[in-house]
Amino acid sequence: MAIFRRLVVFLGLLSICFAQQPPAPRKCPDVPIRTSDGKTIRISQYRDKVVMIVMFSTVCDHCLDTLQFMARLQNEMAARGLQIVAISLDDSAAAVAPFAERYRFPFPVGHLTPDPALQLINMKKDAHPIVPFLMFVDWMGNVRFQYQGNDPVFANGEKDIRGIATGLLRQAAEKKGPTYQTKPAAKP
Repeated sequence: MAIFRRLVVFLGLLSICFAQQPPAPRKCPDVPIRTSDGKTIRISQYRDKVVMIVMFSTVCDHCLDTLQFMARLQNEMAARGLQIVAISLDDSAAAVAPFAERYRFPFPVGHLTPDPALQLINMKKDAHPIVPFLMFVDWMGNVRFQYQGNDPVFANGEKDIRGIATGLLRQAAEKKGPTYQTKPAAKP
């Protein structure tokens, strides 16, 4: 039994040593997003707000459930500074307007083609993000968290997502949280 306990402790320590480090903070790319009503928006226009970007497919039931939860969250937390932006990753933008009209979400719904979408979520050109895909952008325009549809954050769904949004809104209200500084370029 003592050997078993030592093995468990050793494996636990080993897992801590090899734990994946969080990704380096990055500014949210300011790609233009064409909305279902024909306008163009950019994430930068929501500076000083916490932005949740939801990438989805119009034919995905899990995506629709997530968007309906996001609509409730937007209505509850908009006054505190939350802005949700939904982006379709469908092959064609033609399906987005009827989808947005049918559900009348209280946030902008747009479409991105693969290259700008992958730039936004910082994935390689041959990647295939799993939808729904959530991105949390803080009030300073920094990507703080992002999750694909198969991530454990979706297991607790609304509770975990609401918790992340609430935490970022609290930090925004206090103007606290991680600040990311860049180093000056080396002199030639």
